[in-house]
Amino acid sequence: MRYWDFTHEIAFTRESIGQVLLSSGFSSVNCYEDSPAPHGIKSSIRWLLWKGIRTVLRLCLAVETGDPASHAIFSQNLLAVAVK
Repeated sequence: MRYWDFTHEIAFTRESIGQVLLSSGFSSVNCYEDSPAPHGIKSSIRWLLWKGIRTVLRLCLAVETGDPASHAIFSQNLLAVAVK
């Protein structure tokens, strides 16, 4: 989360982290959204709300770009897995 810590100077997108890792010798890069995980009543409600909000955001992108944005990342955190 970029603005939670003053030492975070760079924010990556799926494309930018892929460029950095591939140019650093990694053979493949996969990125995932770090969405809320249900583990109780409150977190289950947050998870359901997140799914609804994410659907609306995907719809907005689909209307704007024509792309359904099924792999878009809307969460504050992005998980990247790279293979060396």
